[in-house]
Amino acid sequence: MRASSYVLPVAFAIALALLLQHFVSSLAWAGLLAVITWPLHLRLQARGLPRMASASVMLLLLVIGFFGPSLLLVKALGNELVGLRHLLARLNEVGIAPPGWLAALPVVAERVLEWWKEHLAVPGGLNALIQSTLGDVMPQLTGAARLWGSAILANALYLFLTLLTLFVLYLHGPTVVRYVDGAGARLLPAHYGKLRAILPLSVRGTALGLCSIAVLEGIVLGVAYAIAGAPAPALLGVITGYLALIPGGAPLSFTMVSLLLLGQGNAGAALGLFTWGAVELFMVDKFIRPKLIGHRVNLPFLAVLFGLLGGVSTMGVIGLFVGPFMMAVLFGWLREGQAAK
Repeated sequence: MRASSYVLPVAFAIALALLLQHFVSSLAWAGLLAVITWPLHLRLQARGLPRMASASVMLLLLVIGFFGPSLLLVKALGNELVGLRHLLARLNEVGIAPPGWLAALPVVAERVLEWWKEHLAVPGGLNALIQSTLGDVMPQLTGAARLWGSAILANALYLFLTLLTLFVLYLHGPTVVRYVDGAGARLLPAHYGKLRAILPLSVRGTALGLCSIAVLEGIVLGVAYAIAGAPAPALLGVITGYLALIPGGAPLSFTMVSLLLLGQGNAGAALGLFTWGAVELFMVDKFIRPKLIGHRVNLPFLAVLFGLLGGVSTMGVIGLFVGPFMMAVLFGWLREGQAAK
């Protein structure tokens, strides 16, 4: 009889999930951001701000925090593109001499040098090569641009819905929590209290760990890029910081910069940058990230690592929060069972 009482709620939940399937990510992100920033929202109200004003300030701070660095990145990228355009124009006028290391390539050195001298070493060759390449790929670029345009519009809508939902949660959070607590206590009377205690600790610990590590990686590797002589180290540092928000992003970033330096003939700088990046990444992943993410719910290193990797590979970016939370629930149950013995 008790099992049959869950049939209707489960069926309704499935139907509701199908109805809102395109907007679940917006609702989930709004909920996560509300959980992460709720202590600051309460602090602003404690200082005398009305709930509406506090919600507005919180939303403004989040928008500035997310999009401020993006605007700086776009500006820096625009400056770099202007410099790149002038460089390409100058190289097109005089031609590009083949680098010395091409002659050392095994088997294909002669053919590559012949192609280079025919297409790139002559004045105007670079422009002709770019035009012919663009002519070949223009249909694909046009189709990709249409897809990107649709994706950008869809994501802009999802972002708007996320911010709108977050604003409503700031205004009516206590009421929402009361409804959720009531439903959770009815559906999972034996476990809901534990889940409710773990969720905010896990989510805030993950957010603190990810954001702190991203800032640290961006600064440290940005300085390393400058020392190694990479072009536009500040821009590359900002990009590295963004990529460091996901597992594997930082090593991909410094590996690509190392390959760029190697292609420019700076083998020593490339090797030094890659070695430093690998050592620094090991220290961060071994000591700093697990401590920041797992210390609030007492998760070991491997649990944090597999929670992050499994979450992001299965659910995308939002899985970065879901994975550690599920690991925290698992270890909470394991510890309860051990204590019961």
